Amino acid sequence: MIIHKVDDILKDLDNCIINKDPFSLIRFGDGGLKFIYAMLHNEYNQLNQIIYKEGLPREKLLDIFELWGYYARQANYIDSPKIYSTDKFWPRIKGPNKPMNKKTREKFIIWKELYECAEFDNENYCNPEINFLSILKRNKKKNILDIMKDRKICIITTFPKVKDNLTEYNIDTIQIVGHYESQYENSFLNVVETIKEKANEYDLWLVAAGELGRIYSGLIKEEGGRSFDLGFVIEYWIHSEIPIRLQTFLDVCENNKLHMILKEDGLKYKNFI
Repeated sequence: MIIHKVDDILKDLDNCIINKDPFSLIRFGDGGLKFIYAMLHNEYNQLNQIIYKEGLPREKLLDIFELWGYYARQANYIDSPKIYSTDKFWPRIKGPNKPMNKKTREKFIIWKELYECAEFDNENYCNPEINFLSILKRNKKKNILDIMKDRKICIITTFPKVKDNLTEYNIDTIQIVGHYESQYENSFLNVVETIKEKANEYDLWLVAAGELGRIYSGLIKEEGGRSFDLGFVIEYWIHSEIPIRLQTFLDVCENNKLHMILKEDGLKYKNFI
């Protein structure tokens, strides 16, 4: 099993932009594993938490679940937690000296079984942290900010003010409601309609939209566009706050806070990233 390196994925993305080929990179992460497990085992309480936080109607859960599988199969890359059980990447932790909780760790162990049950029949894997790894500033290597230059970009996000920190770039935004604000009811149909109308007006779409974001990403590719799931990087670009699980390994780049750099504990893995 191969987990593709960030450089190779970004080169692929850059070529797809140049050639106007469709592209999607979709990350499911631990939230995705929890949703898959809860759907398969009908975990009512877990599903209630997801419904409330992500704004998903209960009657649409099966449709969403099936669309995840469909778009995962079509994606250029999906993430794999397998990297955390190798010596080629840092461990998945909650924070410094804080291991993952037991239930999450159990789902990471059976990730492949969960993917198979969800019919994620796609073995073009990327690192689950590729969103943050894609903004690393590394000598003689392009990151996604380099790829964004002189391109027309659309960002799907709860935080359109991110545009204020990206003044060097040609950015449009589509605003969605945040957690606990019924995204499906209040944003989903508008985003879907906009994607269908404008998928090919942009060189690249950056998606930061939670569980429904996986559908947006897949639909963008289906409509001929290019999508990259950046998730919480959008909030990093606003506040320069690094998620606690990454603070041991990554730091803000002093020369340009949109970028990140590897700290000493992260540098150990630089040849595998």
